[in-house]
Amino acid sequence: MSINTGQMIGDYEVVDLIESSKTGTIYKVRNVLLQRFEALRVMPRTFQEDQEKVTRFLREAKLHALMHHPNIVSFYHATQLDGQLVMTTELVEGTTLAQRLELGALRLEDALSFFSQLLGGLGHAHLLGVVHRDITPSNIVLTSDGRVKLTGFALAKAASDPQLTQPGTVMGSLNYISPEQVKGLSEIDKRSDIYSLGVVLYEAVTGRRPFQHESQFEVMLAHVNEIPLAPSAVNANLPAELNDIVLKAMAKDPASRFQAAEEFRDALDMLGGAPQTAPQTVAKPVAPPAPIPPVVPLAPEAELTGGQAAEEELVTEMPESRWNSWGLVAAGLFTFLVAVWAFFLVFRRL
Repeated sequence: MSINTGQMIGDYEVVDLIESSKTGTIYKVRNVLLQRFEALRVMPRTFQEDQEKVTRFLREAKLHALMHHPNIVSFYHATQLDGQLVMTTELVEGTTLAQRLELGALRLEDALSFFSQLLGGLGHAHLLGVVHRDITPSNIVLTSDGRVKLTGFALAKAASDPQLTQPGTVMGSLNYISPEQVKGLSEIDKRSDIYSLGVVLYEAVTGRRPFQHESQFEVMLAHVNEIPLAPSAVNANLPAELNDIVLKAMAKDPASRFQAAEEFRDALDMLGGAPQTAPQTVAKPVAPPAPIPPVVPLAPEAELTGGQAAEEELVTEMPESRWNSWGLVAAGLFTFLVAVWAFFLVFRRL
């Protein structure tokens, strides 16, 4: 199907060509019924002869339609026009993170804001059981008003979806894939996305990818075996606390990573929200006294154990208190004897 600017395709008026690649062509179109601009992606006709590619296209549409989040490009519609599969989504005016990184690393404040938003969207996808599997700077769009949108769900998969590729097949972009993807494991979960986003964050704050190798094979091996330099070793302006966050996200073992996007986001938010200096003019409010906890009865054995522990603590920490108590007893006895002697003397005079 040949498409030209100004042409009508169904209910869409073609406004401009956005992108063309072997996987499809994306146009800026105007939906004449809804009077809004959208992005229309046309699947190449040759792809429609490949049943696996058609199945992937339809799966992408189905999964994308499930998600409704301000940091995920919205899905609108999928259909056939002139015998070709097409998909329409929200048109996001902006630049990809890949294009932005050509100018160098992001400011830390911007990176923390962008990735907090991304993790919000990614957490929404994971909550619905959707694993992205292709998180790269090219699939992240930055808008002029500071918003971030995650896109590129062509490789997305839900746990309930059938396996379309043979075990051992590497899926994803080699510079950002997880060790599990390199190994071609059939079971890839949300922690794989966390790894990939950790790699993207590393590049965003340092201006370079964590693994600098010439061949794709060496890059793949590095994802599995190589520990990258700490981000602050590449960019000295970064705080040491960020090292722990990024390297935890990029842990080789999925069990050692953040286990959910929310954990990753909370760590970044704490780093970004920590005050740099304490306020000098505002007095700290006095905290109210803590309420007295209720007495909880214990089993006799537990009471004995607790009593023994308390006694040992007192003997260890307060030896002087015992000697002070004996002194008080002696002083009281001496006073009593003096009083008895004085009474005896007075009685004799009488």
